Amino acid sequence: MENEQVSTFKDGISYINWDVLRKKRFAQNVEPPRPPDWPDKVTPVSITGLGLIGIDETTNEMFWDGKRLITEKRFTDFERGLAIVGLCIAFIGVGATVVQAWAAVAALP
Repeated sequence: MENEQVSTFKDGISYINWDVLRKKRFAQNVEPPRPPDWPDKVTPVSITGLGLIGIDETTNEMFWDGKRLITEKRFTDFERGLAIVGLCIAFIGVGATVVQAWAAVAALP
């Protein structure tokens, strides 16, 4: 079983043995098994395991072993604070415009 090939090349075509590829997706015999700052259940992917990464050609979404990888951008505390300040300034501007318009209408004869 140790000598199972992930792929064979015949007549200009690579034939992938997906079952073997899935068995060899994680790095084996690595010391230490992960960097110290990684969570305990996170395991490095082997070079062979990179063959399980795919991209949807229509949406450019990434998949690993058929499961969509979720990527997200979260704002930092500074960015959130900046957004809140910007919204407050915008609300003050809108409020001042409403008050000024009301005052102008009230001053009409």
